[in-house]
Amino acid sequence: MSNAYNKLWVFGDSFTTPGYCVEPRNSFWGLAAAHCGIPVIQNCSRQVNSFDSVCQLLIGQQAQYNWTQDLFIIGIPPLERITVEDNRSQYHGTQIDTGTWQQEDFEIPALQGLTSLQFYGSDTNLIIHTARTWVETQALRTVFLLTAWLDSVHAHYVIVNLSQPFFEQGGGPNEFLVPYAVNHSRCILFKDTYRSINQDRNPPADFDQYGWTGHHGPAGNRCFFEESLLPTMKRNALC
Repeated sequence: MSNAYNKLWVFGDSFTTPGYCVEPRNSFWGLAAAHCGIPVIQNCSRQVNSFDSVCQLLIGQQAQYNWTQDLFIIGIPPLERITVEDNRSQYHGTQIDTGTWQQEDFEIPALQGLTSLQFYGSDTNLIIHTARTWVETQALRTVFLLTAWLDSVHAHYVIVNLSQPFFEQGGGPNEFLVPYAVNHSRCILFKDTYRSINQDRNPPADFDQYGWTGHHGPAGNRCFFEESLLPTMKRNALC
């Protein structure tokens, strides 16, 4: 292994939340930690998180990062969500000891008083419902800014699409963004996403409720780790 890490930071929604349809040691991010010999996982995921919430969590905690000794897995949840204020006083992540797989909650002030809503509103003019291409453009613009920042600090990271693959088409607003993201070696956005690599192969654990948009158990998580995440990590000398 080319790097020795002290912590793995995980950001996402229910697809990366500890114990949601798969135990941490069998999750793709738990397998990554075990493969790299990382002793501690700081999982900052929560169900229904939006991409805005993920970015807020990632950016808001940067004072706690050790860029040379931390590894980051940044999940992009389904894009049809928004972040709104609520009355919650706290947001908690989960610290996991990979030697024992014991868990302990920790408070994250960066997302205090905020939550996310899915399929918000019924107005057909809301672009989040009617223009998937533009919604992806907005997400890719954020990915560009994140990668520019993370690359500038020499962070060890992978950005993974937890949902449906993005459209691999340039032109118009995407003339720069799509080729940039396609060619960025640390982005898994268009092919072999958490969902797509398991499509018609490994049914989600809650398939009866959500179909192929559901949450995978051990088989689906291992498939994504071994066939998509791990090869990406190896290509970038992250493990």
